[in-house]
Amino acid sequence: MMTRVLTFPFVVTVLISLSSLALAQDAPSESDYVVRINRLEAQIRQLSGQLEELQFANKKLEETLKKFEQDVEMRFQDMKAQPAAPQKSGASDTTSSGPLNLVAPSKSGAAPSGNSGTLAAQAANAKQQPAEPAKPADAKSTLAQAKAAFSAGNFDESGRLARELIQSYPKNPLVPEAMIVSGDSDYRLKRFPESAQTYLKLAQTYGNAKQAPLAFAKLGDALVSMGQKTQACATFGEFAKRYPEADAALKSRVEKAQKGAGC
Repeated sequence: MMTRVLTFPFVVTVLISLSSLALAQDAPSESDYVVRINRLEAQIRQLSGQLEELQFANKKLEETLKKFEQDVEMRFQDMKAQPAAPQKSGASDTTSSGPLNLVAPSKSGAAPSGNSGTLAAQAANAKQQPAEPAKPADAKSTLAQAKAAFSAGNFDESGRLARELIQSYPKNPLVPEAMIVSGDSDYRLKRFPESAQTYLKLAQTYGNAKQAPLAFAKLGDALVSMGQKTQACATFGEFAKRYPEADAALKSRVEKAQKGAGC
């Protein structure tokens, strides 16, 4: 019994000693703290550097996009400033957006002499023609009519209705969709500068609209049709950067357009 009594305190003492030794070994020294702090400071400096690089890259991207949009806009203005190609003799503008030509050209191509009676008669005949249908009561019905006209191949009418919606209801959420119809109508009529300008305006003004990626892709198509290969390729290349989460089908379409344009 005495041996057990003496042994137990001894064992306890040994265990306490071993525990103290283990704690002393596990406890970090001052030098360990210094090393850890230095590592943390190095990581913070690295993260700060990466953040600065990202901010700089983002700024450069914004500047590039702004310059690109300004360059495209300037090219559109230059093309508009160029004299339009002369129309064939005796041809007249039949688009609904064009002005009403009260004086029809003669068969020889020369305009009739200024006769006030003839002009008055022509003006009277114009007044007797059926008036244009009344403007639809709301934007939704206007857009529906524009789409129906487009599906029927009446691109003049679909463009007119789409522009009417945009002008009459400028704050309506259907405006971006109407701009697509307007741009597509001009494109079908081979008015490529007008369609490109509409697509660009949509992408600039309604960048968060779901139609914005489609408009930007169509902008590239219009530029190709205008013969502006450099700007078209730049647009297609910018698409992936600007709309990384665009629909897969649209991305595939842009890639095919890039290859087709020889970018």
